[in-house]
Amino acid sequence: MGRLKSIYKNEIEIKEISIFKAFLIMVIFTVIPVITNLISTVLLLLIDEDMSFGSIMIVGTLVVIASMILTIMMVAKLFTNKNSIINNNIEFKITKKDFICVFFIMIGYILIREALLFETLSAFDGPITDEDMNFLIENSTSIEAGVVMILLVLQALIQAPIFEELFFRGIILNGLLNRYKENHKKAILYSAIIFGVVHLNIPQGINAFIIGTILGGIYYYTGSIKLAIFAHFINNLFVFIPVPDNIIIKIAYIALGIFLIIKSIENININGKVLWK
Repeated sequence: MGRLKSIYKNEIEIKEISIFKAFLIMVIFTVIPVITNLISTVLLLLIDEDMSFGSIMIVGTLVVIASMILTIMMVAKLFTNKNSIINNNIEFKITKKDFICVFFIMIGYILIREALLFETLSAFDGPITDEDMNFLIENSTSIEAGVVMILLVLQALIQAPIFEELFFRGIILNGLLNRYKENHKKAILYSAIIFGVVHLNIPQGINAFIIGTILGGIYYYTGSIKLAIFAHFINNLFVFIPVPDNIIIKIAYIALGIFLIIKSIENININGKVLWK
C-alpha cells in the first residue's frame, strides 16, 4: 500500500506507459477479478453444493474487491520506481473552494447527462439488470440480499472512487502523460477511452468515457488525485436525480449544467495551467 500512498500524494514517478501497455494493464485489471471470482464460486460449490446464491454473491463480491486492490498494488509496483521520489518545489494547495467547484462541475455534468443522454443510455441493459436483481431476491434470504446490496453500494461509493482513481488517473494517465509529454490532451483522451472500455457495457462505457475525460482534466490541471476521487464519488452518489420529462425542463437542466460547469472552472485552483486550452 506504500506505493499507492505515494501515488495519492503525487510523490512517486510513474514510468512511461504506451497505449498498448495501458490496454494490457486494463485487461489484467478486468480479467483477474473475474478469474478469482470464478475460482471462489467453484470452491464454494465444491464445499457445499446447496449453498445459497446470496452467500455465493457475498463471497464473490468480497473476492472481487480484494483482487482489484491487489491488482492495483501489483501494477503500481511494476510501473513505479521506489527510488524515484518526486521533490515538488510547488506544493499544490487544495482548498474547500476547490472541492465545491468540483462538486458543481460534476452536478453540472449529471444535469446535462440526464437531459441529453438518459434515453440513449437507458435503451441498453446496465451491469445489473432487473432480472439479475429478481433472481438474487428469489434465491437469497432477505439478510443475504441486504448484505449484497450494502457491499455493492460500498463498492460504488468507496472502493471505486479511491482505487479506480489511483489506477486510472494515478497510474495509467500519469504514465500516458509521461509518454505523450507534448500532448496531454491525447493522454487524457486515451485514458478516458480505456476507462470507458473497462466498464464492459454500453451505458456505463459511454458515461465512463465522458466522466474519464472530466476526471482526467481535473487531475491534470489541479495536480490532485484527491479532487479526482471526490469527483468520482459525487458522480456515483448522485444517480437518482429526477429525469426531465419535457423539453422545457430539459433545456433548464442543460442551461443550469453549463452555467455550473463554466462558473466552477473559472474559480477552481488550476496551479498555473490554463484549463481546457
